[in-house]
Amino acid sequence: MKKSIVILSSLLIVAVLFTACNPLKKMVKNAGDVEYKTTPKPLEMHAGKVPIDVKVTFPPKYFGKKVKLVITPSLVSDFSSSEQVKFKTQTIIGEKFEDNYETISFKEGGSFTFKDTINYDPKFRASDLKLNFLISTQKGKSANGTEIKLADGIITTPELVDGGMTIDGGLKRGTSLGQIVEVPITKPKVRLETETAKLFFDLQKSKVNKNQLNKEELESLKSSIRNAATNPDKDIKSIKIASYASPDGPEDLNAKLVTDRGTNSKKSFEKEFSKDEISEFQNNDFVITETTPAEDWEGFKSAVTASNMEDKDLVLRVLSMYSDPDTREEEIKKLAAVYDNLRNDILPLLRRSEIKFEFQGRAKSDNELKTMASSGGNSGGLYQEELIYAASISEGNNKENAYKTYTSKYPTDWKGWNNLASIQAKEGNYSEARKNFEKVLSTNNTNPAALNNLGVLALAEGDLDAAWDYFERAENAGCKSPSLPYNKGIILIKRGKYSDAVDKFSADSFNKALALTLAGDNDAAISTLDNLGSSEYGLFYYLKAVTAAKANKIDDLIEYLKIAISKDSKLKDYAKKDAEFLNFIDKSVFRGVVE
Repeated sequence: MKKSIVILSSLLIVAVLFTACNPLKKMVKNAGDVEYKTTPKPLEMHAGKVPIDVKVTFPPKYFGKKVKLVITPSLVSDFSSSEQVKFKTQTIIGEKFEDNYETISFKEGGSFTFKDTINYDPKFRASDLKLNFLISTQKGKSANGTEIKLADGIITTPELVDGGMTIDGGLKRGTSLGQIVEVPITKPKVRLETETAKLFFDLQKSKVNKNQLNKEELESLKSSIRNAATNPDKDIKSIKIASYASPDGPEDLNAKLVTDRGTNSKKSFEKEFSKDEISEFQNNDFVITETTPAEDWEGFKSAVTASNMEDKDLVLRVLSMYSDPDTREEEIKKLAAVYDNLRNDILPLLRRSEIKFEFQGRAKSDNELKTMASSGGNSGGLYQEELIYAASISEGNNKENAYKTYTSKYPTDWKGWNNLASIQAKEGNYSEARKNFEKVLSTNNTNPAALNNLGVLALAEGDLDAAWDYFERAENAGCKSPSLPYNKGIILIKRGKYSDAVDKFSADSFNKALALTLAGDNDAAISTLDNLGSSEYGLFYYLKAVTAAKANKIDDLIEYLKIAISKDSKLKDYAKKDAEFLNFIDKSVFRGVVE
């Protein structure tokens, strides 16, 4: 990068113009009176474009009446003089030159302004804006001129936005990604587990039949109790027995049946554990018989509703019309065919005792949960809430693998797919991440987290329009995450809408500071960076150096640039060609840092 100030002198014009053409002699002599103004200076890149705005002012009685001047602006790379890109050719003529171009008056002089824009190419980050002249007369005489440098190029500070996403997201270096919305997972409380078994009774009987005590359901319950009694990770809380009678027969008889069935069930169940040394069963009051209605009309209604019996609507209508138990029974019995179905299929299921065993697991530490989640197979017996929490706190490959285990076991829970895809996106596996975010949308096409996250992937792949559309959909779907406006702010920076971008950043961040300085509020940018404290990223201090340069604080510039380079040596070459530092390139203290 070379610092230079261009003054168009008569000596330079002598080199440019050919003196053999008499109409041009006066223009050569007074060439130093021509003024050139370039805006901006140095050139700047915005939204991937490099615009130029050049104004050439000719003094009165200067521009020859029969002269045509063809100007070709070009950008010449400092890295290689052979690398250059041309802007549109500009032509102006004297007032007696016969052609259809903008005319400059000989008597009054005048100004000629031209604008153009080219796409930004990193090869021209360090470059010069030059003008090449071709002068001719109406008679066809012409000569090529030399080049005149108008401005340095190119300030490319907006391109720091990609590295800013790395810093703001705490991502590994080289990863540039907007802010993903992950579902926060809280550690589950130790839950109360329940297991049940039923004992059925004959009509109007309260004796527990032996075949009921030997059936598989009860054997499983007994096994669970014995396991809990010997497992230090389980704590037996209670065993409760609720007994019921079907709503047929006299109500007083049914009330007695309920009591006797409860008593007999308790005795029989306790007897099953008489040879087990389970401390809880040494307490006669441990197994509790619960108070229940004399007749189980609620159970009757539920069973009828769930059945496939014909005319069940008639039975349900009777239940809704009458509340008195005797009236209900009498009216139902009038439905002869229906009652036979009830007597055979429904009522026997209501003559029962329900044994409910409750136990609580021991609270596991985070390290235990992570270890169990990484064990594979059934994930160490973790239940659903434990497994997804363990996945969320795992690290490295274990984190992704734990989420894969979770999604295979619980494929209908969108949170698992979203968080798995979030990990894959941060690892650069956009293809798999997209598939899994889309799985979320396949069950809920307005899921705000997945919409935001698909927008982040589109942004990473450079499709700003698609990304903006996803972010708009996420906002319309009610997304409240601060990640969403942050991501929209990134797009606005990339589109060169810096003031609009500032409004999107609520919390202090690198890219908020970047947007502020690009919008012209450099003081606020400095304050924002100061509020953020320190950083492990060299680019963080590089932006501080840029803001110091804009504030003309050379001591701060040098301090921050040294820190930036110490954390990221690649920034030395970047700074050496950065047009933000043009005003300091000749200072030995600056050269000592970048050379």
